Amino acid sequence: MKTRGAVIGMEMKKNEAQDLMADLLENMDTIVYVCDVETQELLYANKAARVHSKRHGDYAGHTCYDYMFGHSGLCADCQLRKMKLGTRQELIRHDMRDDTYLNIEKKGVDWHGRLACAHFLSDVTDRKRNEKILAAEHEMAAKAAFISNVSHEMRTPLNGILGFTELAMRTNGQKREEYLEKIRTTGRFMLSLINETLDLSKIASGKLEMEPENINIDSLLDTVVVAAHANAEIKQVNFRIKLENMRFQDVYIDQLKLQKVLMNLLSNAIKYTPAGGTVTLSMEGPLDFGDGYNCHIIVADNGIGMDANFLPKLFQPFAQERTKLTRTLEGTGLGMAIVKQLVEVLGGRIDVESEKSKGTRFDLWLTLPPGQKQQPGTEVHMHSYPQLAGKTILLCEDNEINRELMENLLLMQKAKVIAVADGQQGIEAFAQSALGSIAAVLMDMRMPIMDGIKATRAIRAMSRADAQQVPILGLSGDGEMDDRQRARTAGMTDYLLKPVAVHELFGRLSELIQARVTGK
Repeated sequence: MKTRGAVIGMEMKKNEAQDLMADLLENMDTIVYVCDVETQELLYANKAARVHSKRHGDYAGHTCYDYMFGHSGLCADCQLRKMKLGTRQELIRHDMRDDTYLNIEKKGVDWHGRLACAHFLSDVTDRKRNEKILAAEHEMAAKAAFISNVSHEMRTPLNGILGFTELAMRTNGQKREEYLEKIRTTGRFMLSLINETLDLSKIASGKLEMEPENINIDSLLDTVVVAAHANAEIKQVNFRIKLENMRFQDVYIDQLKLQKVLMNLLSNAIKYTPAGGTVTLSMEGPLDFGDGYNCHIIVADNGIGMDANFLPKLFQPFAQERTKLTRTLEGTGLGMAIVKQLVEVLGGRIDVESEKSKGTRFDLWLTLPPGQKQQPGTEVHMHSYPQLAGKTILLCEDNEINRELMENLLLMQKAKVIAVADGQQGIEAFAQSALGSIAAVLMDMRMPIMDGIKATRAIRAMSRADAQQVPILGLSGDGEMDDRQRARTAGMTDYLLKPVAVHELFGRLSELIQARVTGK
């Protein structure tokens, strides 16, 4: 049994050891202070702590949060009361007032018989600021690479549109109709690419919605093959197609998303295959499987291939293997991240195999639902809109080509058109028209001199009776929610996003005119 004297002696040695420790801590550059876990009373603060404190002078009688940080209460990230003897904690504290960063290490200690917390503070402001600068530089580089990649991807369908337009202008008859159909199909694909590219939040979150439709598989492949052939010829790469056991034609799927997947895969295969190499698109099956067709699509090449260590990163955004061969090729690797998302939205699966200098193979499995029969009376008639015949439409559009195009399309429906180039001219045209003579207004949102919002407000504010009744259909290239809300608030009857499909625009215009006539 220890005697009372022995216990006292041990306590004295313990106190001496702690005093010695305090002496050693006193002249350290690191800020060190010790406080009571329960009361937050400061029990010790070294010279560096006293110099950097908000109160300066003697620390006795102060709390840690008051003396060190000038706070009136516990720090927001304080975990003192959870400290136990020997417990360790570490955190980074950011002071928003002067944009400084402190690394705080904590340890539960016995300080002269009291449960206390020893704090060791290091200024890591320079390190954290450098990290932020590097992160910002990386983000900027990623954005620049993304824009470069988008520019590259858009050139393929744009080249097809321009090329087939040139051919259509030099050809007549059935061949011209085929070229025009290819222009329309490729244009729709390009529109999809633009919409999904500009909507970065949708791509980043993977919230891409399915828009299925009845399509002919030959038509889908035709668009993909045309673009791939063009790229392969430029690169002097052999492009082959293998179709086996094709026992179906009509399917019900999101055509633009599937086209985008295949065009991305083929574009990459051609890009990373040297001249003289071969890229193959194979479509096997499909075998009947449940409610759809189990289809296996393969895109394979004998190009430069990828290292096995890179394959797990392939579908990550902005991932791109850096080698001497790929350094001179454009692209960010974003395409593969988009492909992965699109395949998942389509309900499919994609796998990849690759070997350096031997090539790459992508296997895509999809269940393609069979084409759906149109219900009687649900077919959309795109060629005739009798509600427009004889009606006067006020068209406010600043772009000369768009204005001429829309005017001619309306004239084909036997409508009468008053076409103006800005909102101010639109107001004047409406004011000068006979009462009730204008059946509807097509109003572009963004125009010089006066935009569509101001022009709509001015028309609605007119004292004539038809100013409140005339349907005003807003058209905008922006898809922002606040833009749509501004249109409604200004008095527009409805709002459509450009470019609008002709049948959608004329269909909605007809509905608005009919509703005005019937009073519904």
